[in-house]
Amino acid sequence: MSSLSPSMVNAEEINVEIFDVETEQVVKTVSKTDDMQHEVERYIESIDDIFKGIDPVPEDGFMIKIPLDPVVKIDNEWLQSEVDTVIIIKPENEKPYLLLFDEENRPWVFLFETPIDELLSLVDYP
Repeated sequence: MSSLSPSMVNAEEINVEIFDVETEQVVKTVSKTDDMQHEVERYIESIDDIFKGIDPVPEDGFMIKIPLDPVVKIDNEWLQSEVDTVIIIKPENEKPYLLLFDEENRPWVFLFETPIDELLSLVDYP
């Protein structure tokens, strides 16, 4: 055991990425915390409708990509699946919504009720 290097012992770091829609670039990367995971789980629990628009990617605003570890099980009237990544889409001057992919990698976009202020504070954005 004493021959293991620290890099072999430490878990791999998981990053959250913030993407600016207008510049089409990742503008910030932060290490994911348990608090961030908990916030995303709250959003998933508060899903109340499916997105009915044609294109979920807005012309402005930002998106936050959050890998989930452990995966989160979704069981609502639209989807029963495990999810390992959630993208929170926040158009300017509109409510945010969730983009996620099911176990077969099909995209799903949902509306939810929980404010994202706490998550924005945790990632220190904007």
